[in-house]
Amino acid sequence: MGLLDKVEGTKEDKPKPKAVAKAKPVAKAVPKAKAKAVAKASPKKAVAKKAAPKEAKVKKPKSRDINPDKIRPTGLPEGFELAGKMPRYIGWLINFGWNFGVLIGTLSIFIFGDPDLTVGFVVAAIMILLNWVVLPIWLGRNVGEFVSRTKYINSSGNKPFPIHALLNNSLGFLFLIGFILIGTNISRGGDMVMVGLGSVFMLVWIVNFFFKKNSDYSQGLFDMTFNAYLVKHVSTGEETGWAARFEGLGDFGDKWAEKQEQRKEKALKKAEEKASMEESKEEESVEDAPEETSDETEDK
Repeated sequence: MGLLDKVEGTKEDKPKPKAVAKAKPVAKAVPKAKAKAVAKASPKKAVAKKAAPKEAKVKKPKSRDINPDKIRPTGLPEGFELAGKMPRYIGWLINFGWNFGVLIGTLSIFIFGDPDLTVGFVVAAIMILLNWVVLPIWLGRNVGEFVSRTKYINSSGNKPFPIHALLNNSLGFLFLIGFILIGTNISRGGDMVMVGLGSVFMLVWIVNFFFKKNSDYSQGLFDMTFNAYLVKHVSTGEETGWAARFEGLGDFGDKWAEKQEQRKEKALKKAEEKASMEESKEEESVEDAPEETSDETEDK
């Protein structure tokens, strides 16, 4: 018994062997070439998103493009509306053609030959004086204002002083005279006093141009001086004689303005159709693009 007890004691005294930790499986290294292939094959986006339409840039309205119906200067009396951009353009174009058309044609013929052009110059002078002096004093409006159905008024709703029309209509002539004075005297080494006078004439036109451009109501130099505004004119229907004939010129201006508006609408519609077609093409190209998932790239 004692021998057996010793044998059992020796068995209990022996240290039990420690459990060996199981080795974790080492992840196989993915070859670099295969990793690059998978990275290239994986799509950048799982789902192709529709291309968002480009937002049109909103231009800030300029002072000349603002609707004149929404503008009311403090000095403008009730019942009158400022003339818009199109009537102003029509009036300027008609006045330019009336004042300088015959004169430019006569001068161009005179340059290329030496015929007797007395009749041409007389007709040009009559047309200029009629539009520059006679009509503004007699009826308060020139040919361009009759065609564009516009007129000048002061803060009381009446016609401005006649000198306003004379000075306002003389701006184009001052520029032309100044240009001729500078050109003829510089080329021939003439009097520098005439060159300075011509420069002053041209400077008046330039200053008036910048006044109109920077004014909220398109008022020029003499308009601000006499507190005058170019407004829409509505015929009373009581005009007779020559006044009624000149009032009839406004029908031509109305038709012209209507045609210009129709051209703008057509151009706007074409631009919108073109933009919608481009957007639809972009959407179709995005939708038709092949989509590959990560599983398909691994199979490849």
